[in-house]
Amino acid sequence: MATGSSATTRRRAFLGIIAALVLAIGAFTLFAPRDEATPPAAPARSVEGDGVGTAIAADAPTVQSPPAYLAWMSGGFPADVRAKARTLDGLESTVVVAGDTRWMTRSLDADGEVVDEPKASFAIPIDAFAVNPIEYAPFLPEEIRGDVTDALNDGLGVLSTRSAALRNIGVGGVMEFGGEHVRIGAIAPDEAIGWSELLVSRDVGTTLGVRDDRYLLALAEGTPSEERFADTVGTLLPEGTALRVVKPGGSEFMRVASGVNPPIVLKEVFGEFAARPDADDPAVLTIEPSWVSRHIDTRVVPILGRVTCNEAFFPALLKALREVEREGLSSMLQTYNGCWNARTVARSPTAPPSFHAYGAAIDINAASNAYGAVPTMDERVVAIFERDGFNWGGDFLVPDGMHFEYWQPMEAAA
Repeated sequence: MATGSSATTRRRAFLGIIAALVLAIGAFTLFAPRDEATPPAAPARSVEGDGVGTAIAADAPTVQSPPAYLAWMSGGFPADVRAKARTLDGLESTVVVAGDTRWMTRSLDADGEVVDEPKASFAIPIDAFAVNPIEYAPFLPEEIRGDVTDALNDGLGVLSTRSAALRNIGVGGVMEFGGEHVRIGAIAPDEAIGWSELLVSRDVGTTLGVRDDRYLLALAEGTPSEERFADTVGTLLPEGTALRVVKPGGSEFMRVASGVNPPIVLKEVFGEFAARPDADDPAVLTIEPSWVSRHIDTRVVPILGRVTCNEAFFPALLKALREVEREGLSSMLQTYNGCWNARTVARSPTAPPSFHAYGAAIDINAASNAYGAVPTMDERVVAIFERDGFNWGGDFLVPDGMHFEYWQPMEAAA
């Protein structure tokens, strides 16, 4: 975790016990103050409302979202798409979801005890989404629709179940973002809120600095093909815009970059860090040194030689490279071009930290597989890496043929 303290380690050790207790009592309010917690300082200017908030039951498998179509484009939609989308023929309901990385400076549980407080000048990157509650309501499972929209309308935040567990806070907890803070009003299944870590209303999102419209969901009349849906949404965009669409249930993550693990999954697998964006280039990050010492290592691997990655990334990497050797394909990998690199996705200051920031992606043969160019990576090499749990960047909306990133555990891939 971000603080690197022994108390954080204890908190992680007891997380399974806490989770079991939560399931038993059907609530998500978690209380685990840390011994070294400092007394809360004067409260930051609040962006919360007056609502009390609701804990949503943990029976996520029985909760199913309406069958929505998804559309997104690199860099986010133009500002006028949200209003224009409501006029499209053949779509019953639409919602455009804004999303940006916001930097959490402190969190407190419902009793006001500090849970996370990174060292001075560091903060924790949070994947925050913002929606208009009325527009988002048709896309929520009926069982939780009222609880989520009530929380959003009251100016409260909604945490995903995974985020609540990682944050170790529940309903009534507070997340501080510099001079602003959000009180948590509900906990919802991850898939119901786009696998975001924190969902807020657009009003609260504006206060926090969430401004970029990242993706669109639509409930369609009938069951149009992906091509027809893409043509419909494409009328809102400049000619030639690269657009990715997904039919209902076509991706585990129905959100921006739906074929890529969201930040909450990366944090669970590779560890959450606190960081400091560079003053001159906010897309460049300085990660808190204790996280680096615990998670980042340099080793000698087959074919590529010395590489620096996350310790949890090495098992899959080693397996893939050994298979490349056994298949006689070593000559297909000419250059190693980096693994751990503390920066944001596409070097955008409002995007989440890149997989490279976690040391969970590796670039190979960059000269012949440049970002945005037609990939030339050998298809046999790609097949081996994909078998061993990697996601290949050559299939991205903007191709990145050099790039292999974590997708799933090796055991699942096998």
